[in-house]
Amino acid sequence: MKKQNLLLIISCLLLLVMSVGYSVFKVTTTIQGKTAIVSNLDVEFESIGKIEENGSTDANASISEDKKTVTINVPKLAYKGSYAIIPIKLRNTGTLPAKLDSIYEYGTNDNNAIKISYNGIGVTDKKLMPNDEVLFTVKVLYENDIENGINDLEFYIKFDYVQG
Repeated sequence: MKKQNLLLIISCLLLLVMSVGYSVFKVTTTIQGKTAIVSNLDVEFESIGKIEENGSTDANASISEDKKTVTINVPKLAYKGSYAIIPIKLRNTGTLPAKLDSIYEYGTNDNNAIKISYNGIGVTDKKLMPNDEVLFTVKVLYENDIENGINDLEFYIKFDYVQG
C-alpha cells in the first residue's frame, strides 16, 4: 500500500511538473492591426525654360498632360552650326529614389544632319531623391552640310527611370 501511495504521489507530482513546464515553454503571439507601406516611383517633367536660339526661329517645347514626355519643335535651322537650346526642369514627385535608366527620342528619323545632345543629365548611377529636381538642357544642332537648312523638325523625348 505504501508503494502504491508513493507511486500515486510521484505520478501526480510528475504530471504537475510537466503541466507547469509546458505552460512555461508555450508561447502564443497575437499581432493585430494593419500596416500599409505606400511607395511610388514617379519622375515628371515640370517646366520648360527660355529657349536660346542661334540661326533658329520659333523653336518651342511642351510637356505632355501626363508630364512624362516633352515635345520639341524646331521649325527652322537655317545653316550649319545653327541651334536651339531648350532648358527643361524635372522633379522626382515619388517617394522612392530614382535613377535614369534610358533616354528615348522619337521622331528624329535618324537625321544625320541633326545632333541632339543633353547637358546636365545622363544615364548614370546618380540617384534623384524624392522632391529633388534637375535642370538640364537639350541642344538641337544643325551639324552637317547634308541638307540646305532643316525645316519642321519635331521630336519627342521620354526618360525611363528605375528605383535607385
